[in-house]
Amino acid sequence: MNTHGGWRPMTAGISILAVLAAPVWAGAGQHRYEPNTEAGVVLAAAKASPPSPQVGIMKHKFSLPTVTVPVGGAVTWVNHDDDVHTVVSTAGVFRSPGLDTDETYSYKFMKAGVYEYFCTLHPLMIGKVVVK
Repeated sequence: MNTHGGWRPMTAGISILAVLAAPVWAGAGQHRYEPNTEAGVVLAAAKASPPSPQVGIMKHKFSLPTVTVPVGGAVTWVNHDDDVHTVVSTAGVFRSPGLDTDETYSYKFMKAGVYEYFCTLHPLMIGKVVVK
């Protein structure tokens, strides 16, 4: 009679999991472990901003809350919302007009620094440009 209500230990499943998670063996007595460096390169590339990034405005958010550009680099914002939005520096460095659907605004950053910005019509929409 089974006193565990039909439950049986899954030791076989745990053993299979241990084998699947084990490193690759190169031969008798040799251990070879090769990390997937390609995935690390792709991940690092995905985190870096392009030299002239494009920030989408959709669902009342900036698609890239923080972008990094070199001195002399430009950022372009594109409004994909049905509502009008603005892109305005908190320090008064740049100020877009109201951007309707599919309209763009670009700004070229000539000095290193951190530039925070927001939408004047929706102040909870915030972003940052880091210029190095």
